[in-house]
Amino acid sequence: MSAPAVDAAVQQAHARFDVDAAVKDVVELAAHDRYQASDGIMAAAAYVAERAEQAGLREVRLLEFAADGDRRWWSFRAPVSWTPVHAELAGVVGYPEQPYALAAYSAPTPPDGIWAPVVRLGHAEPDQLRGAIVAHDDPRVPVPVALDLAAGQGAAGFVTDQLFVADQHSTGQGAVGFVTDQLFVADQHSTGRSAGRVGRIELRPGARLPAFSLTPGQLAELVRRGRAHVVVRTHSRAPMPVVTGLLPGEEAAEVLLGAHLCHPRPSVNDNASGAAALLGAATVLAEAGSRRRGVRFLWAPEFTGMAAYLHDAAASVPVAAVNVDMAGQDQRRCGGPLIVERSPDHLPGFVSALTEHVVAALPQAARSYSGAVACDTWAWRATPFVGASDHSLLVDASIGCPTVTLGHWPDRFNHSSADTLDKLDPGELRRTAAVACATAGVLAAAGGRDSGERTELERIALGWGASRLLACLSVTSGGIEPTRGLLRHRTAVALGALDGLDALYGQGGDQDGDQGGNQGGNQDGEQSREPSRRWLGDLSAHVAAMLPEEAAPEPPGRSLRRTWAGPFNLRGLAEAAGERGRRWIDAQAARDRAGSYALMLALAHGIDGARDQAGVARYAEHAAELPVQPRFASEFLAVLVEAGWAEEV
Repeated sequence: MSAPAVDAAVQQAHARFDVDAAVKDVVELAAHDRYQASDGIMAAAAYVAERAEQAGLREVRLLEFAADGDRRWWSFRAPVSWTPVHAELAGVVGYPEQPYALAAYSAPTPPDGIWAPVVRLGHAEPDQLRGAIVAHDDPRVPVPVALDLAAGQGAAGFVTDQLFVADQHSTGQGAVGFVTDQLFVADQHSTGRSAGRVGRIELRPGARLPAFSLTPGQLAELVRRGRAHVVVRTHSRAPMPVVTGLLPGEEAAEVLLGAHLCHPRPSVNDNASGAAALLGAATVLAEAGSRRRGVRFLWAPEFTGMAAYLHDAAASVPVAAVNVDMAGQDQRRCGGPLIVERSPDHLPGFVSALTEHVVAALPQAARSYSGAVACDTWAWRATPFVGASDHSLLVDASIGCPTVTLGHWPDRFNHSSADTLDKLDPGELRRTAAVACATAGVLAAAGGRDSGERTELERIALGWGASRLLACLSVTSGGIEPTRGLLRHRTAVALGALDGLDALYGQGGDQDGDQGGNQGGNQDGEQSREPSRRWLGDLSAHVAAMLPEEAAPEPPGRSLRRTWAGPFNLRGLAEAAGERGRRWIDAQAARDRAGSYALMLALAHGIDGARDQAGVARYAEHAAELPVQPRFASEFLAVLVEAGWAEEV
């Protein structure tokens, strides 16, 4: 496979993707309220299963899992079945007309509803909240804090006009205590608030009060009336669905393409667009003919669906995966580029290098003035691993599947009622789907005896690795100063990309450093890989000569070993940690939701049975490209140890 052959796969995927059919799929999926275990997501799953069969997938199955809130897959708890049927709030808002207005997991009222006084939080004594509908309009008080105060005082209901969000996507793995999506809030308020737009509110499953998300005008009208009638009707009969299908290969090994199916109506770009992108990619890959490895497709509720599939249904671990989450944003309206979130540094594989090459090979609509350089009005960026989607489970050491995620960020309409069809760009949906399709297609086909194919893919891996090493000569995007320690870390990551390529060809890895590789390669294979590894080593040495010397490291302390079962799960840790640990996690998330989550996951990934606390912190800083304060690292690791999720050895 020559360079033009890889690039041709990208061009073909882009050309053959049926964008009109994909937009139709988005429209159909966006018509359903896709709560994780509800009638709406069951209907969406049935639609996906039918379309998957039409696309040419084999062994299409719609799996159903109990949604009782008690069953666990490792530390991931099954969702609670919750289907909203009807809701009214004093004639101001209602469901199903305004789906985002009703908070997820709101408690049902008696059949005739309830009448209650409306009391503004902060303008009444705590005992006046009992039996009242608490109105929250103070941006200084996070929504989860206000909810907890209202529930603790025995309120009859809760309403807010704030765009604060506490939900699974914002925290990565389910709302934890008072965790809020502060970055999301800042982005929304900085860009203004469109008329009628409300944010997504998700209560803890089993909540004891109904809640609503309102516009400022609606909340003001409710307060003016002073008293309101509330009716909420729900049921809990629906299971949690997972849809899977396969394009078989000559071998049993599989490449995975996944997209989460959940979120309330319409949630066009999060993630009806991702689910539709995979349906279109399935059609393209099915028409491409035979392949060495199979391509597995998975549509599931975020986190819990992936956990259920991996724990109960997966026959093997995929060799690599692409997760598609938020695929079709209009970049100019939504505010962010196409993002390639790399596989984490402890498990780089070849997929990150290949995906970035594939994005760069997408068709460009224009050239520079002289014609020398391709140009376009859309943008993309590669970012360090964060893990706020299903790929978090796949890349954990307990699973070991190198995975990239395709998405868009920032998105000023994410998790709000404004994530509507007018924010969808069919061209961007096509580009994102083509990247997923071409990446999976190359990974599924690689490994033959064509020396040109092996050479070209190796050049992609070397070019990617070299760019990572050369970037050490400047300050990284997260403000991490370039050091020889960072260079050693990235050299191991670059060698890990070569090891991932070797694995596709049945050759073992023999690199030094943090990354692992499949063993069992033959001597000829090792000799053929040696020039590439030597070239990367020489480049690393040249870069090192331009970096300052480092202080001698402290004597190593006791190593840390992970003891939790299955993929890391922050919500599961919070449940196991006890009150002090939960308060600490809540405080960090309230201070810096996204950054603290990324660092906690990176610290967890850094625990390998060999590194001490300082080594784990260094790994996290280099991998997340964010500064790690010693106190933050030590306190988080202490939470792990106290929860029984890690131990010193």
